[in-house]
Amino acid sequence: MNVKRTIISVAVTMMFLVLALSPGISAQKPAGKQQRLSICMRGVAGMDYSIQIEITQEKLDELNTILNDCLEKINATIDESSPDGANISVFEWNEVKNSFYTMVDLIKTIVGETFQDESVKTFISSIIESLLGPLSIFRQPLISIGIGITWVPFYEYETYLGKLIRPVFMRHFIGFSATCRLNPFNHGLVYWNIGTQRVSTFLFNGLLINFGDLAINRLIGPQLLIGYGVFTGLIG
Repeated sequence: MNVKRTIISVAVTMMFLVLALSPGISAQKPAGKQQRLSICMRGVAGMDYSIQIEITQEKLDELNTILNDCLEKINATIDESSPDGANISVFEWNEVKNSFYTMVDLIKTIVGETFQDESVKTFISSIIESLLGPLSIFRQPLISIGIGITWVPFYEYETYLGKLIRPVFMRHFIGFSATCRLNPFNHGLVYWNIGTQRVSTFLFNGLLINFGDLAINRLIGPQLLIGYGVFTGLIG
């Protein structure tokens, strides 16, 4: 476990070094094109909210730093010498939650008054409590944070099919995700993954924050997905 943790720490450091030297890597960014942050919320405190906003390099660097700190904190919790060994304790989940809150505070400074930060924090807390407590057999709580690429099919055209199945696909080059396996005969079992991974979910309700567009997006950057879905899969 210590070897794995060391490898992940090195990977996190290298990924953020690359991002610092060349933010928004994909192909080349067209000259004069602004960097954008996409935020989409469905069913958070009864709100449906979406916005794409220009983000300065300074704010993007701050966002990457907070995300890096969060991943390092999560990485430390899976060490066998941590309070709950390789598992994530309630105390450690609270530390992770505080990192998410710091990210929400930064998003508030970027977006402004229209971003309901306190409602978002309450929602994040409820998702973590769902992972810690008795779980529903009908929907899966999901937390996913990392650096990578997001694809939300049908987003650009707001088609009926897109609204109906609400799919989200993510590829983390380095990231962390936690959800539960659904079991019709028992409560779901929490499982998590850290490192390179693919995340998929359907019928998603919650918060999605992504660097770039929400459609077919080839920009590599910070991404956060917190909410409920079904048929959720983590492939590491």
